Amino acid sequence: MTAPDLTGKRVLVVGAETEVGRAVATAVAEAGGSVAAVVAASEAEAAFAVQRLARRLSSGGRKVIAQAIDATNEAAVRVMVRQVSKELGGLNAVVFCGDGGDDTFDAMRLTHRLGSREVEKSGGGRIILAPRGLSGGIYELLHVGAPPVTATLNVPTLGRTDDEVTVDIVRAIADEAESG
Repeated sequence: MTAPDLTGKRVLVVGAETEVGRAVATAVAEAGGSVAAVVAASEAEAAFAVQRLARRLSSGGRKVIAQAIDATNEAAVRVMVRQVSKELGGLNAVVFCGDGGDDTFDAMRLTHRLGSREVEKSGGGRIILAPRGLSGGIYELLHVGAPPVTATLNVPTLGRTDDEVTVDIVRAIADEAESG
């Protein structure tokens, strides 16, 4: 598969401290998209690793920003989503790559709800959920009232390699880029 062209696309990756999150942030930036890589964990080492990744990916004029938040704190997620949307000039996609820990569902629910609002303000796009350790039917568990212009896609992770999951996520972003 040739790398998709994501030039002009603005993508928020929550869970950038995970293998899949780092791989997605890298693939989006290398395909020409702007990316906000957000650490959803409290470990300082994870935050520093994602900051280093953002600096490396920013070379060549690419817009890559890094943040670290408590992804279970609604106010923190709300502020982060608004800040990265403003800095990137809007959002076309929000990707959640949680680690399957105890707080994954709460973090994913907040990312979905608040990310959907910003994607809708930007004219629509896609929310992509790929949490480790949770199976299909995630959208139904979140809530039924997502904004109508925001498509939600569950990318299965159980029994799949990080590379397989990353390819599916990037394809989903590319499909959205091609369709509008």
